[in-house]
Amino acid sequence: MKNIEISKIFSNIGEFLQIRGDASFRIRSYEKAARVIADLTVDVNELIESGTFQNISGIGKTIEEKTKEILETGTCQAYEKLKDEMGLGVLELLDIQGIGGKTANRLYSELGIKDLNQLTEVLENGRLQGMKGLGKKTLATISESLQFQNENRGIRLISVSIALAEKLSDVLNVCSVITRFEFTGELRRREEILRSLEVVVECAEDTDKTRDTIIQLFTDHKQQFHSNLMDADDQQLVNKPFLQAIENIQLTIDNDFPVVIYLTTSSSYETILFLTTATDTHISALPTDKHILNQTSDFLMRSQDHSEAEIFEKLGMSYIPPELRQNADTVQLALDNTLPTLIELEDMKGDLHAHTEWSDGRNTMDEMIATAIEFGLEYFAITDHSAASTVANGLDQKRLLAQIKHVRDVDSQTEGITILAGSEVDIRRDGTLDYTDEILAQLDIVLASVHSHFTLSEAEMTKRMISAIENPYVNIIGHPTGRLLGSRPMYPINLDEIIHAAAENNTILEINGSPSRLDLGPEYIRKAKDAGVLISINTDAHAVRQFVHREYGVNVARRSGLTKEDVINTYPLDKLRKTLQRKEA
Repeated sequence: MKNIEISKIFSNIGEFLQIRGDASFRIRSYEKAARVIADLTVDVNELIESGTFQNISGIGKTIEEKTKEILETGTCQAYEKLKDEMGLGVLELLDIQGIGGKTANRLYSELGIKDLNQLTEVLENGRLQGMKGLGKKTLATISESLQFQNENRGIRLISVSIALAEKLSDVLNVCSVITRFEFTGELRRREEILRSLEVVVECAEDTDKTRDTIIQLFTDHKQQFHSNLMDADDQQLVNKPFLQAIENIQLTIDNDFPVVIYLTTSSSYETILFLTTATDTHISALPTDKHILNQTSDFLMRSQDHSEAEIFEKLGMSYIPPELRQNADTVQLALDNTLPTLIELEDMKGDLHAHTEWSDGRNTMDEMIATAIEFGLEYFAITDHSAASTVANGLDQKRLLAQIKHVRDVDSQTEGITILAGSEVDIRRDGTLDYTDEILAQLDIVLASVHSHFTLSEAEMTKRMISAIENPYVNIIGHPTGRLLGSRPMYPINLDEIIHAAAENNTILEINGSPSRLDLGPEYIRKAKDAGVLISINTDAHAVRQFVHREYGVNVARRSGLTKEDVINTYPLDKLRKTLQRKEA
C-alpha cells in the first residue's frame, strides 16, 4: 500500500465528515493526516515498524491504528462505514465550483443529494432556487461546473494512472503465464488525462489458459484493486474496429476505471503494441492505412515477428516516439525524416518555480535545496507567493526583501548548485503586479501568475495577461490558462493573442508540471513553438515529494514536439541568465 493511497483514504474520510457536518476538529485531523502522509519521503510501513510514525506532528494514536488497518486490509472500517452510509459519489459535490463544505452539507442533509446525477436533477427542476446562499450567479457557476464535471467524469490524471499501472504491474510481474507486457494507448502516449488503461500481454502458453489465469488473478485481488470483470454485454472498451478481433480481457478497477488487457503471441506482440499505441487519427494518416484499418488480419500477418522500429521502416518512415502518435502531422514528418529530437528528462538542468515554508510550501528552504541537489539540478529558483496570495501566506515587501537576502546567503554557502532568488508574483485584476518594479529588479527571476478573478471576460483576462507579459521584469508566465484538469476549465482568454504578445516581448511561457495542471497543454505549446516563444518546464513543487513533477512536464513537452533548445531549463546557467536578460536588452 503506497503512501499516496493511504493519504487518499484519509482525505476522503475528512471530506465525508465535512459533508456530513461533523465537528471541525475531526475533519481537520484527517485532512492534516492526509497531507502529512502524502508528503512523507519514507514508506509509512517503515515508520510504523520503527515506532516513529506517531512521533510525526499530525499523526496521533487513532490515525496510526487506522493506518495499520489499511496496511493490513487495504482499507479501514471507518472508511467503509462512511462509504456504505453516504456513497462515494457524494464526494464529487466538493469538486463543483460554487459548492463549499457548508453548501455540500446542506445539499446532503436537507435534500438528500448523494451524487452529481441527483444534483443535476434538483438544479434542473428548480429546487435549488431560493435556497439560502445560492443566488443566480452561484447557480450559474454550479451549472457550468457541473457540465464540465460530467464531461470529465471517470477520467484519471496521468499521475494517478501511473500509480494504478504500477499496482497492476506488481501483479502481472509474478504471473507465470505472462512472458512480457507493456502499457499502451493513452498511458504510453503519456496523455495528461486518461479514460482507460490498456496493456499488451504476451502469453507464455495458449491464450485460453492465460485468460483464465489472469481472470483468477484479478478475482484473488478483487479487494486490492476494487476490480470487476465486465460482462460480455458491457464490453465496449475496444471501440477501434481493427482491434476488436484481438483477444482481450475487459475489467474495471479503482471505482469503475476501465482496463483492457490484449492477449498476444510472441510473434504478434510488437504489432499489437504498434496498433494500440496510436490514435485512430494518427493511424489513418499512415501511408498504408487501408491495410491497417480495413485489413487488420493481413497487416498482422505481414508484421509477424517484426519490432515496432521494423514496422515503421517497412512503412518507409522513421520511428515515431509514442508521445507523438496522437495527431496526423507527425506522419509526414516521419516520412520526410524530419521529426524533432525530443527533449529528455536527463536534459533538465534546473527548476524555476518552487515554494517553501516561507509561503505555502510544506518543506523548509534547506530541505527543498537538498532535494534539488539529490536530483542533480544545477540551479534552483525559490519562487514563493507574493502578498496578494493571502491564502498561500504570500510575502509582503518586507518579507520578500528578507528572503532575497537569505537566498543570497544560502547560495554563497551551498556548493554544487546555484540558488536563484525569485517570486511567483500575482497578476492583479487590472494587469499590474504585486510588487513595484524597484522590488522586481532585485530578483533573479520573476514568474507572474493569475490566482484570482477567474470570471473576467475573455477580453479583460487577455488584456490583464498581456499587461504582465509586457512588463520588462517578468520572465515567465506561470500556468497560463489556470486550468485544473478534470475539475476546472481554463479561464476565458485568447491564447493566440497571448502567444503573439509573448513572442513580441521575449516572455517565456510555462509548462507547469503539477499533474493537476500540466498547463500549457500540447495544443498551445505547439503554437508557441511555431511563434518562436521559449518554454520553461517547472515543478511548482510545494514539497520535496513533488520534484517528480518534472517528469510530467517533460511528458507534455515531448507530446508537443519540443527539443531541449526550446526549453530554457535545459540551458547551462550562463545561457539561462542571458536568456532571462533579453527583455532588458
